[in-house]
Amino acid sequence: MDLNPQTAHGAQGAGKSEGSMADKGTGSAFRLENLSQTAGFKLFRVTFDLPGEKVNKFSSAVIAEFEKLIADLETKGKAGEIEALVFRSGKTGNFIAGADINMIAATKTSEEAYTISRMGQKLLDRWEDLPFPTVVAINGTAMGGGCELSLASSAIVMSTDSGARIGLPEVNIGVVPGMGGCVRLPRKVGIATALDLILTGKTLTGDRAAKAGLAEACLAKENFDVAVEAWVKQNLKRLQSGERIAKEPKLGGAGGLVGSALEKNPFGRAFILKKAREGVMAKTRGHYPAPLEAIQVLSDTGAKYEPKIRGREREEAMDREARGFGKMAATSISKNLIRLFFLTEQVKKSKGVSSSKSGEFKTEPVRSAAVLGAGVMGGGIAQLYADKGVPSRMKDITANALSLGMQHAQKIFQSALKKKRLNPRQFQQKMNLIAPVLDYSGFRGVDFVVEAVIEKMEIKKSVIKELEGQVRDDCVIATNTSSLSVSEMQKAMAKPGRFGGMHFFNPVHRMPLVEVIRGDKTDDEAVVKIYQFSKQLGKTPIVVKDRPGFLVNRLLMPYLNEATWLLADGADIKELDETLLDFGMPMGPMELIDEVGVDVGEKVAHILHDGFGARMEPAPFNAKIVAAGRLGKKNGKGLYQYLDASGKKKELNPEIYAILGVQPQKGKLSREEIVDRCILPMINEAARCLDDQIVETPAEVDLGMIMGTGFPPFRGGLLRYADSLGAKTIVEKLKKYQAKFGARYEPAPRLLQMAEKGQTFHKDA
Repeated sequence: MDLNPQTAHGAQGAGKSEGSMADKGTGSAFRLENLSQTAGFKLFRVTFDLPGEKVNKFSSAVIAEFEKLIADLETKGKAGEIEALVFRSGKTGNFIAGADINMIAATKTSEEAYTISRMGQKLLDRWEDLPFPTVVAINGTAMGGGCELSLASSAIVMSTDSGARIGLPEVNIGVVPGMGGCVRLPRKVGIATALDLILTGKTLTGDRAAKAGLAEACLAKENFDVAVEAWVKQNLKRLQSGERIAKEPKLGGAGGLVGSALEKNPFGRAFILKKAREGVMAKTRGHYPAPLEAIQVLSDTGAKYEPKIRGREREEAMDREARGFGKMAATSISKNLIRLFFLTEQVKKSKGVSSSKSGEFKTEPVRSAAVLGAGVMGGGIAQLYADKGVPSRMKDITANALSLGMQHAQKIFQSALKKKRLNPRQFQQKMNLIAPVLDYSGFRGVDFVVEAVIEKMEIKKSVIKELEGQVRDDCVIATNTSSLSVSEMQKAMAKPGRFGGMHFFNPVHRMPLVEVIRGDKTDDEAVVKIYQFSKQLGKTPIVVKDRPGFLVNRLLMPYLNEATWLLADGADIKELDETLLDFGMPMGPMELIDEVGVDVGEKVAHILHDGFGARMEPAPFNAKIVAAGRLGKKNGKGLYQYLDASGKKKELNPEIYAILGVQPQKGKLSREEIVDRCILPMINEAARCLDDQIVETPAEVDLGMIMGTGFPPFRGGLLRYADSLGAKTIVEKLKKYQAKFGARYEPAPRLLQMAEKGQTFHKDA
């Protein structure tokens, strides 16, 4: 985005301002300029630049201003003053972020949300009906309402900048597009591509948008504003005639739903919608109603590839979309997903220490890094560095280990190459950022080192002590450990203040959470550096206290452990997994034990048992499975056996019940009991974590469990779910199970107090 003061008011500074509320000192979000003098035709430009905000968004105040702007443009258009208009953003890296989510969050009823949707729709209908062509120039993110404004325009022109992206991510906050997206998108790109975008919330770069027929052009990011004006001048007659300029989409091509022939008749479109419903149900088990509602809106509004609709047909279609938006915005699921969005936004603004201290520390990005220890985890961390453009050195003591690490990184990049998320040149550039080494050469030049050697304390202490003498004094060192004490490792260091934990979850490239572990001697500067670097790598960090299991594993192990105890009571393995999948977990507990590694889970279970005593007593079955040589997915056999190299095809291990010495009886335990016995111990332990100040707030527990374990986002997180049950109900159930099973279910003191006083974890519950 060209924000040079000389060019921000017109090409080469020769544009003439028509005046705006901003010019009158009222802080308007919009600036209207007359570029006719330099353009050679009657070209105007609107710049959207919301004062005091990093991004442009549609709030009620902005919508009111936009309405006045449109009224002014309607007058000018009728008077013949404008032949074409360009709409651009004054924000670097952002076009329009969409509607102000606070506005959606504040709605209490479906009617209230419906009214907001209709207000926005009618405004964009007026924009669409302006008596001259409108061209949006996108050189940043055009999300939600930004995409919908673009769809209501005559043409979309995007830049080649990788940050220029367009999409409709509304399903991610539990609603459907509500400013015309469900109506206009399929009519421009076809129903299959529209479904692919709306149901997934995915975004497209400029070149991909042009290939999909969504954007009319993708122009070089250099001198983008000038190029847009030239493009408008070149295509003025076509724009004025309403001729289609965008590439004809390959109907049905995106999302792989069906071919173009089906899109051209009502029966074919009905088939596409049916397949889409089946796909959503298979993926979400119906827990997320917004994608299903979006499909129904498209069905009810006769979505198909055709010229833009007008008049009564448009009015009825928009009304149906607004009803769907209102219905979804009023659900508890949408409210929970919006809360999650706000939690992730808070992380973006935080530095990982208290706000009173955060201003003391610089937040310069890491320019170069290293990982000590290759293999799968080290290779995964090095791949992550490279993916984010950070040059790194990956050290191990054998060439074979380095080869494994490089192969693992290469495999991840090759997958991205196959999916066309990278081109061959980018693939090679990223691989070249990883330097495998057998010694410490180059370590003096790095800003940050992650140690990722085997999970044995004495080995880690020895390696860290050696490493400390090979890096600069200002280099931060972090250990990637899932269970070992950071404070104990610090005892091996001359300068323990610069050392902390940076717990990545496996697989590194997919799992969004990083636990930033503050050891007893970790200083604030190191916490800030680890926290900020985690964000630089695209992760969501939470700061946790150094105690056994930290946060996520301390809460996850009671879940997995209790699921294993359920086997002893006659539960069926598949039934256990299906029940928790239906609850909303991304993976059943038995399958998760295989995924983590049966031996790893057994080791962590004993660490927690040593740390917390009888309430963490390990179920005996994992030890039996390990003794039988069944370690889980990594060696192809655990509770399940895996039939292909990817581990996606699996079946129940027919020998597992004989190994365990149990006879399952399907249906012996109710689904309610299975859920309670797996989930309530997590809630109980979370209450103790808060008392132990492992994290500071219930919100951090929720964020950690969603990002670290996949706890159902639609439930708002572990402690949001607890609040929906009520402390009194939770305590009553825990006491019932305590009488039967002992210390594993003893209610935490905080829960007893909450039940007695009618309190909740979250004040707004």
